[in-house]
Amino acid sequence: MINAFTFEANKPWQQIPPEFASLLFALQLGNPDTMRLKKLSDNEWTNLLAFCDVAHLTLQIAQLPIEVFPLWVVERLKTNLADNALRFERVKATYREAAKALDSAGVEHVVIKGFTQSPDYVADPRMRSQSDIDIFCPADSINAANRALQAIGYSPFTARVSYDRADHLPTLVRPGDWKWRGNLFDPEMPLSIELHFCLWNDRVSRICLPDAALFWERRTKREVDGLSFPCLSSVDHLAYLTLHILRNLIGADWIVHHVRELAVFLDSHAEDETFWHNWYKAHSPLLRSFQSIAIYYAHAWFDCHLHPVAAAEIDKIPVSWQRWLHSFAGSALESMFHQNKDCLWLHLNFLSSHWDKWRIIRRALIPSSIGSIHSPALLSRNRRLVSADGRPLWMIYMAYLCSRTTTWVRGDLVTLSRGLRWRVLQRL
Repeated sequence: MINAFTFEANKPWQQIPPEFASLLFALQLGNPDTMRLKKLSDNEWTNLLAFCDVAHLTLQIAQLPIEVFPLWVVERLKTNLADNALRFERVKATYREAAKALDSAGVEHVVIKGFTQSPDYVADPRMRSQSDIDIFCPADSINAANRALQAIGYSPFTARVSYDRADHLPTLVRPGDWKWRGNLFDPEMPLSIELHFCLWNDRVSRICLPDAALFWERRTKREVDGLSFPCLSSVDHLAYLTLHILRNLIGADWIVHHVRELAVFLDSHAEDETFWHNWYKAHSPLLRSFQSIAIYYAHAWFDCHLHPVAAAEIDKIPVSWQRWLHSFAGSALESMFHQNKDCLWLHLNFLSSHWDKWRIIRRALIPSSIGSIHSPALLSRNRRLVSADGRPLWMIYMAYLCSRTTTWVRGDLVTLSRGLRWRVLQRL
């Protein structure tokens, strides 16, 4: 197997706060180290928890030995767990109502993500935050599904949101009087529904994976906490999660919580001969190679054990992909704090068409749109809210334009310089 980077050797936290690096050490599966978290100051804990809320890692911290943390942190985490346990009851009720509407309309579906991660990727669905319900329907029934859900009160949310690169129709929301109170785990917060029309988007990624069409044919049914639902087969569930990680990686989206869940599965199934035999048989070499990128991340970031079949597939990854992974495996962590687009160079390695490569380069380096003066992005920087401080709207908008321009230019320069250096080193 190619040498995965280690935290001590390659210092992937050079561009991330020390409190987040401490969390990474605590979340290791091979040899977890929680001592670093115990040494954090109250200010560092405040910063870490605020970050983990938007990175979907708060409930993962709550599963660590929290008794040794500061009392206020323990109380906060216990409150989050209690709220999310109540929230799961709303998740179940929302899904049951939606499933009944789809069944009445004669629309077949499978549930993806969310509570389907339990119990293999997350021990208990109450330990995973969920803000929406993701449902896949074949293309010939997606419109019927949309009509069925709108008939029970849902409406598409299209205001100031682009769905050009989405794998789903406009998000469905149900109007109500609920108000945001700053609690991401609020039991009363309603869930939206996203109807997915594909399990892998060839049009956006420019990567054709015909195997994804077979996932629907192998669908099955499962039950979690008394909730019965149709879902992907176990081998295709792993494939979908790894492809989702890859999709977010090349889309410069955050992947850390997905990778941690993947690592949990890989570690607990490291000796499951039957599963890996079936996984190998079900998927083509091309599909297995793309899945192996996410598996590499899980092993590199969280030190999970790997079944020999999974380890062997990493060895089979094309050499150019391996070199990129070894050079840039930490950049997806860094990008949560300092934007980079290092994944562009990996994405280009997947493509053979010069036209496709140009489209991906243009999309990565040139912003396709700028938010309007009424965009919610005005008060957000890298998923973090910023204060208006009583400034007039025009001043906030000018600050947004300056920040966005600076971020894009800096990100492009970093991407080009690091990419050039990587290309030169490949040829030495």
